[in-house]
Amino acid sequence: MRILFIGDVYNELGQKAFNKYFTQVKNQYKPNFIIVNGENIEKTNGLSEKIYKEYLTQGVNVFTLGNHAFSRKDYKEVLDLPYVTRPANYGKNTPGKEYVEVKYNDKKIAVINLIGRIFMNDPTDNPFLKMDELLEKITADYIIVDFHAEATSEKYAMAYYLDGRVDAVIGTHTHVPTADNIVLPKGTLYLSDVGMTGAKYGIIGGNVEQGIRKFLSGVPERVKPEENSVLQFNAVFLDLVNKKIERINIFE
Repeated sequence: MRILFIGDVYNELGQKAFNKYFTQVKNQYKPNFIIVNGENIEKTNGLSEKIYKEYLTQGVNVFTLGNHAFSRKDYKEVLDLPYVTRPANYGKNTPGKEYVEVKYNDKKIAVINLIGRIFMNDPTDNPFLKMDELLEKITADYIIVDFHAEATSEKYAMAYYLDGRVDAVIGTHTHVPTADNIVLPKGTLYLSDVGMTGAKYGIIGGNVEQGIRKFLSGVPERVKPEENSVLQFNAVFLDLVNKKIERINIFE
C-alpha cells in the first residue's frame, strides 16, 4: 500500500501550491491512497465543501483536520461529509467522525486524526487513551494516524506508544517540515511534522510584518495569511508494505 500524505494546505497560496505540484507528485510516486490535512485550507481557516469536492475529483481520498476544524460557520455540514475526520479526542458530543475507513480493492484503510494537549489551548481528552479505545474497535488492514500537535516530545511519545499497533504516525500543525522520517523498531513509520503547503516566505504561512509586530509588542492579533510569496509543497510518501518513508519537500 502506497500512501501520499500532504501537509497543512494553508489558505489561498496553499491551494495555489497544491494545484501547481499535486499532479506532478502524484504521477511521480503513484500512490494508491491520498490524505490531505485541510484544517487551514480556506481563507477563514477550516475546510469547505467546495474544496472537498474539488480535491476528491483530483484523487484525494481523505481529509484530516486539527484545531481549526470548527472555525467555519458551516463546519457541521463539512464534518458530516463522508471522507472528513476531525481530531478524535474532542468530547463525546463533538460533531464529526473520530476516524474514517475506506476500502481500496480488498483492503480497508483507517485514517485517525488526533490533537495534542501540550501547548494547545483546547480542553481535549487524553489522545493516548483515546487511541487505546479506537484500536479496540478498528479492524482495518492499515491504520494511519495524523497527530496534530505542537510538542515534538508528545509526538514521539505517541509514535512509540503506537509502534507496531498502527502503520504510520504522521505529525502536523507546526507547519515546519522535520527531517526525522524513521521506521520505528516495531515497524511503524514516523515523521514529526510534514510541514505546510503554501507560502515559502511567511511565518508559518502568516504575514511576515504582522508576525514580527506581534512578537515585538506582545499584542495578540488574528493571523493574516502571507499573500506575496513564492511557494512550498510538503508531503510524505509511505510504502506500508516495504516499510519505507520518504519526505517530499519542494521549495521554489
